[in-house]
Amino acid sequence: MLKKDNNQLWWGLLLIVLGGFFLLQVSGILGALSDLFWSLAFGAAGAVFLYVFLTGVQTRWWAAIPGFTLLGLAATIFYSRFAPPMLSGITGAIFLGSIGAGFLTIFVTNPRRWWAIIPGGALFSVAGVAVVDAMPFRFINPASVLFIGLSVTFGVLGLLSTYLGQNLRWAYLPAAILLVLGVIVVTPFVGSLAWLWPLALIGAGAYLILRRPTTSAALTPPATPSVADAPMTAADVDRDIAGADRTPQSAATSEAERTPALR
Repeated sequence: MLKKDNNQLWWGLLLIVLGGFFLLQVSGILGALSDLFWSLAFGAAGAVFLYVFLTGVQTRWWAAIPGFTLLGLAATIFYSRFAPPMLSGITGAIFLGSIGAGFLTIFVTNPRRWWAIIPGGALFSVAGVAVVDAMPFRFINPASVLFIGLSVTFGVLGLLSTYLGQNLRWAYLPAAILLVLGVIVVTPFVGSLAWLWPLALIGAGAYLILRRPTTSAALTPPATPSVADAPMTAADVDRDIAGADRTPQSAATSEAERTPALR
């Protein structure tokens, strides 16, 4: 009974403290201390999940995702409050990158979970889009960053086929398609895609014409090999040697047959 009363006392005190904190936050008295508190609170929660993950990497791998997510949220709150105004726009990239880091950590600690590369790379690609979009000057289209980042993600997955001992070369197909889309989007010329396809068709047609066989070569029948041109076999050589050995004997026999007739 005494233990139960003590538990109720602690829970009651905790609720009172939280209520008082929220009142001070709403009134604006805390100011920057409010953001600092939430940053520390989310950071502590993320550290707890990372501890759960590190103490059982193979069985509690899922804890890496909330762990890195909460750490990213803590960093986002802290950065949005204390970072220079010109860099405050990349807080979204920090949050997305932290989630992607959680997935990549799952793969690094256990390569058999190769599927974690795809969401990890996708989140880092979206984070890159947020960084480019927040910059005061544009040197590349944010959509192109997304496509090229996804292309790199699938390309790395295909390259890991030998290392993982699995056939992941199918990833080269989406990697190539996404890379082409990224290059097309990044081009600064308006309407360049309308010029690209006709030129590609013309080039393919010219290649087929130049590679085709000539008419004379196509109509000329293949030459029939003659008997004289045929290579001699071992049997032919033996036959010639045997004929050469019988020739003097045959000549002597014919001379003996003709001698009585003359007499």
